[in-house]
Amino acid sequence: MEDFEHKTLTTRPHDLKYGYYLSPNFHKAQQSTPTLVICHGFPDDAWMWARAIPHLVKLPYRIVLIDILGFGGSSKPTDASMYNYRQQANSIAQVLDKENAPDNIIPIGHDWGSGTVQRFYLYHRHRCIGLCILSLAYQIPSSKPFDLDETNKTTAKRFGYPQWEYWNFLTAPDASQLMMDNLERFWEVNNGIYPSPDPEDKGRDIWMREMFCTPNAMREYITQTGKYKDFTVELRPYAKDEKLKQAYLDRMKRDGFEGPVCYYLALANNTMLEDERELCKAEDNADKKITVPMLYIGQTGDWVCRTDLMSDAKELGLVEDLEEKVVDAGHWCLYDTEKSEEIAGLIGGWLSKRFPAEQ
Repeated sequence: MEDFEHKTLTTRPHDLKYGYYLSPNFHKAQQSTPTLVICHGFPDDAWMWARAIPHLVKLPYRIVLIDILGFGGSSKPTDASMYNYRQQANSIAQVLDKENAPDNIIPIGHDWGSGTVQRFYLYHRHRCIGLCILSLAYQIPSSKPFDLDETNKTTAKRFGYPQWEYWNFLTAPDASQLMMDNLERFWEVNNGIYPSPDPEDKGRDIWMREMFCTPNAMREYITQTGKYKDFTVELRPYAKDEKLKQAYLDRMKRDGFEGPVCYYLALANNTMLEDERELCKAEDNADKKITVPMLYIGQTGDWVCRTDLMSDAKELGLVEDLEEKVVDAGHWCLYDTEKSEEIAGLIGGWLSKRFPAEQ
């Protein structure tokens, strides 16, 4: 990514700055060459894609990597309503307009970046020719208010554990400060590995389930209290890289968590409900449907963004042209050099097959 050009744009109407990176060929490529718009998630920045970029940049596509709101070189408002998906989609569209990107966009996103590019497609579908999402499956627009407690009860019945339990910590008033005070412990929360002691699980990594889907677990681990007072998890091999960890520590010390947690607060407080209801008005679900070729990549070690959750959209007939892939990895596998190459290969293979372009 060192060869990419870093730029910023202050977007309207809220004067929010977006940082982004353009590939070296961005303004040299033919107008017919598709543009990959790549977004990261929580608690990352555009550099999360740095290990995949050397493989993706060899492909004949122009690339723009976005620091989504709250991270990296972008503004970090602490008003949750500023993290509205529609506003972010419009801001990304303004970046593309500034760079004269044609209407042949293929949004690609991981985690909250997946949610962001999904809504970019729904609000700017005329600009998109494809869609690729990692980890977070298609979040179907709903006209009903989001209720965290009810959602956790529902998922506990469906999956055997409350899928969004960790939101109770991340939306708590003291969460941002606790993470800041215990940055290394939060790094371990996200990047630990803990094989199940249950023989029936055959050694499957259950760390994410333990941290994210168990009441109070994330808080207790971060603060070294309760069950985790004297316990430190083993790190995944990539997470032992001191340079990688230090970059995370330096970035979060500089930027804080007050902005990033607003993604959770925005949905928990239903700040986007009216926009979601607009997407639900068409009787034939036309505004919910993804009609372009779509690639979904899940990870076996992701207990929150489960690999089977594209089934909901498929059963409702909302995805017309879907290809699904699963990687044997954890949620933050894009920090792993080997897994990044694998994921870049899956994306590149799909792009070359569905959107062939001249080198």
